[in-house]
Amino acid sequence: MITSSFWRERSVFVTGHTGFKGAWLALMLERLNARVTGYGLSPATSPSLYDLVGASAALCDVRGDVRDAALLDGALRAADPDVVIHLATRPPRRAHAGAAVPERSARAEGDRAVIEAVQSAPYVQTALIVSPEARKTARAKASRAPGGARVLSVFCPDPVGGGDFAGATVAPASGLHVLDALYGLLLLAETACHRDSRISSYWAFASPDDATALGWSPLLSPAEAVESAAAWTAAFEAGADMRAFTLDQIDRYLGQRVRLTSPRADSAGAPLRAVA
Repeated sequence: MITSSFWRERSVFVTGHTGFKGAWLALMLERLNARVTGYGLSPATSPSLYDLVGASAALCDVRGDVRDAALLDGALRAADPDVVIHLATRPPRRAHAGAAVPERSARAEGDRAVIEAVQSAPYVQTALIVSPEARKTARAKASRAPGGARVLSVFCPDPVGGGDFAGATVAPASGLHVLDALYGLLLLAETACHRDSRISSYWAFASPDDATALGWSPLLSPAEAVESAAAWTAAFEAGADMRAFTLDQIDRYLGQRVRLTSPRADSAGAPLRAVA
């Protein structure tokens, strides 16, 4: 389980916050009372989950391309985060994308810019470089950047969930619900921030060994994930308040995944800097 006192007022920098996973993550972190800065392009679809659920309500919204190293570095330094979650690891998926995009080189350029920005940031404790594609990476203990951050590469397949207007036409369903996927990222980030944690540099939630080592397993079965996504879509088509509906799904999920602790509790070896 993740710990409420760890995330409360924790400074988190999220790239790709206007995308499908990014919007869900923004609301999860809002519920955990984290301080979030989002960095990314404008939503790639209309309608977009980001706009429908009002994901910008409780975060600092910075628009920019992760390949713009100077802008990214300035935004990250201004946010002064403890945790970086890099979700913008490929060009935006568009339902009608037809133009050839040098996706691999663009992804590599963006990943490199994020890692370099993390390396020059003074207080980042953990950075997750999240990819929907498996990568052949040596399974070594996570290296620390010069500033002390642990940088981890994470394979997370495209999940199922309400509001994925681009993924519905271009990505196969993985059977993993978006809340389970993002909970795994939060659990991994919290674990990696512990000073005494022994964490590897590459994680794949599809790997039984990794899941066991982290203490992670999906809360929702593939059938339940599809049912939850279908309920979201039905509510959207019925004209429901989608911010309220989405937050209700998140609250029901986090109620079974968060260990409630006192705000004064020690965050298990991961110090929280005082908020000015």
